[in-house]
Amino acid sequence: MNNIGSRIFAKRKALKLTQKELGKLVGVSSTAIVYWERGETEPKNRNLASLARALDCAPDYILHGANFGDELTMTQIHSRVPLILWDHLSSFDGNAMDDLNSETWLYCPVQCGANTFAVKIIGDAMMSSSGGKSYPDGTVIFVDPDVSKTIGSNVVAKLPLTHQATFREYTLESGEVYLVPINKHYPITHVGNDVLIIGVVIGSFHPE
Repeated sequence: MNNIGSRIFAKRKALKLTQKELGKLVGVSSTAIVYWERGETEPKNRNLASLARALDCAPDYILHGANFGDELTMTQIHSRVPLILWDHLSSFDGNAMDDLNSETWLYCPVQCGANTFAVKIIGDAMMSSSGGKSYPDGTVIFVDPDVSKTIGSNVVAKLPLTHQATFREYTLESGEVYLVPINKHYPITHVGNDVLIIGVVIGSFHPE
């Protein structure tokens, strides 16, 4: 049994879970759990994230067994999400984000759902020139597909004609819903049934 397998085994036993029960929590078969614990295969990407959530620990603990003195480091998984490329959002079809997996992970500054991801925005459509909240080109935003959109939410949406993703404010005006940019030089988009809301922006980061 390799170190990864032994850590999975030990955490599962500590939580008093069977391999079948753990498999259901992760969304894989009990056979996959057997292979992971034996060290024959290793959990990757979304499976790794789901496994860490089920075992109440961080992916780094499963992969590397991070220690601090005599205490194990047990950072909560809810704060660690994949960083994906903006162009990959065009393939989102409303289902799980499994096809958008990334080898790069970031820590989200707020509590987030299981399908949350980070993405670096392109362009200045959400950049303010008059103060207030602003998202300059290159800002990393954290998007949670499981959060319900409300009027005034900032969302990432997929447009029907171009199939490209856009980052805008979800706004109601005269009974109609629109995607509105902060930068007034960009057009406002009417939201019809053919506009797919990928997720709600729950946080952002911009380096100094």
